[in-house]
Amino acid sequence: MGELEEALKGAIDLHTHPAPDIVQRSQTVAEAIIDFAAAGYAGFVAKSHVASTASLCRAANTGAQAQAIGAIALNRPVGGLNAGAVEVAARLGARVVWLPTVDSRRQREQATTPGPAPVWADTQAELARTPGYGPPITVLKDSGVVPELHDVLDVVREHGLLLATGHLDCDEVFAVIGAAKDHGIDRIMVTHPDLPRQRITLEAQAEMARRGAWIERTMASVLEGKLPLENALRGIRACGPGSTLLTGDLGQPHNGPIANGIKRWATCLHDAGFAPQQIHELLVTNPREALQS
Repeated sequence: MGELEEALKGAIDLHTHPAPDIVQRSQTVAEAIIDFAAAGYAGFVAKSHVASTASLCRAANTGAQAQAIGAIALNRPVGGLNAGAVEVAARLGARVVWLPTVDSRRQREQATTPGPAPVWADTQAELARTPGYGPPITVLKDSGVVPELHDVLDVVREHGLLLATGHLDCDEVFAVIGAAKDHGIDRIMVTHPDLPRQRITLEAQAEMARRGAWIERTMASVLEGKLPLENALRGIRACGPGSTLLTGDLGQPHNGPIANGIKRWATCLHDAGFAPQQIHELLVTNPREALQS
């Protein structure tokens, strides 16, 4: 595995869930930084469904080889499609913006899906019952994207951020890709489209890739049985390694250390016959390009 370890030097995980959070997580940001540095990885994006992680990551980065990278998810706790929240997060160092995840229309209306419930499910249900919390967030209105999204996209373009589509469905994602292109944004990550709730077929994913988006596949989906490994590998080949981002989406206590997402993907790819240079492209080159790092 020496050649494989060499191929992973400088790897970046664009989707992780460390603590502190409002639900239990497997590791803190600081603990994850130690593991990523020890493995020779460059770092990880810390995602929270309820808050910007930009300040948290800035405080946790102490000069170690690996870095925690801030992000923001545009759910109700940050004001939804709130361009001001994105602007502040960017000024504090955030590099990734997720469109609504737990508060997306698809997520809030899809009460159950196959496989284990997300670790945040019960807590999110409590939050949604809070007076004044707000309804699900839509990005479409009258066959176009809502005005607030245009404001968000302006900030994304201004700061050169990576735009992730969150828990949107197929029609929403296509609309977002089109609007983002109109705003001059060409770095878009279609967030784990294989999950059943999002109803995005492999054919649609391939078309999104043809339109210039990266297609994300997460190790958490594989570990929890929501995405059979053979389907993930088929998707990588169908959309192309150059249009694929492989992430962990780890942080769930039952799924172990966060840095293991990269190693698990590398092992799966190696066993499936991917060459070291292809593994390097998928886990090092592509995420670096996505972050422009």
